[in-house]
Amino acid sequence: MLRERVWTALLGIPLFLFFVNKGGYWYGLLILVISLLGLKEYFFLMNSGGWEPVKLAGYLFLPLALLAVYKDNLNLVILLWVFFFISFALFPVFFYTKVRYWETALSFWGVVYTGGLFSFLIAIRLLPRGFLLTIFLLVMIWSADIFAYFIGKTWGKNPLAPGISPKKTVEGAIGGLFASSSAGVLLSVFFPLQFLNYFYGSLLGLLVGLAGTLGDLNQSALKRSVNVKDAGDLLPGHGGILDRFDSLLFAAPLFYFLVRYLMHAG
Repeated sequence: MLRERVWTALLGIPLFLFFVNKGGYWYGLLILVISLLGLKEYFFLMNSGGWEPVKLAGYLFLPLALLAVYKDNLNLVILLWVFFFISFALFPVFFYTKVRYWETALSFWGVVYTGGLFSFLIAIRLLPRGFLLTIFLLVMIWSADIFAYFIGKTWGKNPLAPGISPKKTVEGAIGGLFASSSAGVLLSVFFPLQFLNYFYGSLLGLLVGLAGTLGDLNQSALKRSVNVKDAGDLLPGHGGILDRFDSLLFAAPLFYFLVRYLMHAG
């Protein structure tokens, strides 16, 4: 398992960073593909729970949500999400015998969970110094994940959330938060971002690590609710897209808004 995780990381991380560096359409296309794969896994989880989500609408709406963010048009983003909500809400009205209301709600949530949260990776890349900021976020998340895994495996004794994820420990979570906060301090030293200092770097790392932990637990709760171990098997040693990106999905929106605030405050 560990060997597979390492090999997947060694192959996947440079590829992902290549697209981050390219930016533009290339990076947007990568996030689109990842988001669609994540939505596919989400629908698989819903099917595993005995539900029938409205898949076609989800696959059509998600690219539009990402495109609106890529165009950097807030009015279009708001307009589209209102349209998505109304559309899903009306599916049971016009297709009463085929579509159940609560299944459209689950479908809408899937688009929010994947396309909505993944779109913040595009928004971060579009910020001034977006490449460095994206690297900043990724390093903090990866630091938290790596340290939480090894510290939890080595010294972990107290379960963090035994009913949801028995293998996660308090010691591992604390180690992950320490790692992400330390990474924030180090990155604020070496990255030429004027609005960041030691304190803000540490705070960003701590909050990003905390959000990542909650994202991980959220994904565990989702899988536990449908009795599935992994959301997919696309990434050997990691599971699926949602298994690998769950921490990043929760951390990216928080990171985006905190960085925007620091930029304007500075």
